[in-house]
Amino acid sequence: MQFLRNITWWLTGLSTLIVFTLVVLLSEILAGQFWEVPRTAIICVYVGIALGFVNKSQFLRRGETLVHEIGHAQMAALTLGQVAFIRVERDTSGVTYHSRKRGFGRLTTALVSLFGPISSSVVFVITARLVASELTAYWAIGLGIFVTLILVTTIRNLWGWITCLVLLSLLYIVLEASGYIAPQLLGETNLVTTNDLLVNVILAVTAFNVGSALKYSFQFRVPRNPNSDEYQFSKALFLPGALGGTLIILIKLALIWIGLGYLLGWASVLEIGRII
Repeated sequence: MQFLRNITWWLTGLSTLIVFTLVVLLSEILAGQFWEVPRTAIICVYVGIALGFVNKSQFLRRGETLVHEIGHAQMAALTLGQVAFIRVERDTSGVTYHSRKRGFGRLTTALVSLFGPISSSVVFVITARLVASELTAYWAIGLGIFVTLILVTTIRNLWGWITCLVLLSLLYIVLEASGYIAPQLLGETNLVTTNDLLVNVILAVTAFNVGSALKYSFQFRVPRNPNSDEYQFSKALFLPGALGGTLIILIKLALIWIGLGYLLGWASVLEIGRII
């Protein structure tokens, strides 16, 4: 099982890195032109971020916890570590158990600590670019396959299983309602099309996670818990805790800005166009 788990995380971590690189640095390869994302989808993003920021529901918070822990696991695998298992707890805390290779030291600690907090923003950037490229259905199906793999190989507690199953159920319901996996349409459905329901839901969910993660970073900008990501990140880079926490927030905001730029069709993140 550990061998299968290693293969799963190496492949998914590498795939995420490659896709993110293509999205940010070589986006013209994915699509020649941006699809004009409907205003309803943009509104879903703004509302999703706002609701995530003010959310107090533990049930809704667990999705972001799962994404957070996946970020840790992917970077642990990419730095040649071994992921043992992931737990998502009832109180929305989470933990990723992994081992690491000797010789990477502080850089590995900094990267693994960083990629948990920013993982929701990374997913938002990828989602925004693929939505703008009319590849939403491919992305949704890919997410479903990925969540299934980690459910089978890595999740090791009840709330983690529940969180994965809820996400998989949501993906299935929305894909089916959008006509992508209905049996009578097999062989006829074009995945390189757009569907307002699928676009709105996947953007709203990813935006909600972004808002939830951003709220957490503002609350713990000055880390006091030695086991927190912000504390470990700051310590690894010899930074004051407040500076490390602020740097994580700035990285998140930059990624959110890039994602919004893709959705709104800006020629450049420095050349702001429409905002809705």
